[in-house]
Amino acid sequence: MLLPAAAALSLAGHVWAAQVARAQRSRLAQARRDATTDPLTGCANRTGLTRTLDELDGEPYDLVLVDLDKFKPVNDTWGHAAGDRLLVEIARRLRASLEDVEDAVVARIGGDEFVLVAPSSVPLAHYLGAEVISALREPIEVADGVPVSVTASVGAIHATANEDRNRVMAAADAAAYEAKLRGGDGLVEHNPLNGLPEVEQRPLLRLRELAALTNALGVAA
Repeated sequence: MLLPAAAALSLAGHVWAAQVARAQRSRLAQARRDATTDPLTGCANRTGLTRTLDELDGEPYDLVLVDLDKFKPVNDTWGHAAGDRLLVEIARRLRASLEDVEDAVVARIGGDEFVLVAPSSVPLAHYLGAEVISALREPIEVADGVPVSVTASVGAIHATANEDRNRVMAAADAAAYEAKLRGGDGLVEHNPLNGLPEVEQRPLLRLRELAALTNALGVAA
């Protein structure tokens, strides 16, 4: 049976409105994903990491900070495209190392720095850090026929429920910095007996940046 013209127009209007609403929801969802995702690697960005830690508020979790060793020479020698290719592959390997860990997230928080976060009622940070070291063992081809061996200085910490996230991050950062001072390509786990470092209350404070500034001022003096 044919619908009257007015009814047909009304139905078409409802269909069009539904399509518009669906498209708007899709664009909004995409915008939200873009706001929390690193465009190069597809990992979470700093905003995405903050959101993940928000969702873990009040729960214990493991956090691993990965600071790549000698990444700058890759850019300087083979160009930024090679550096990007390296980062994309590293991100893929880090995600693969967490594929069996429920609700785990990999975030890229700097040019050559990543953070792995996973909810955990028992300390598994050392295990996750060891998985990172293992994942980077195989060379990565950054250009045609140009394999590069990549290592990382890794800091790991198990955060108990309700611990200050800035202090947790600072502890992982300090552990990674210690691994770097030992020559890199290694893992240092934060000792809970030492407590968490006191930090200024601002997001993701980087202790090594303060240390570098202090050293620079010392040299200048």
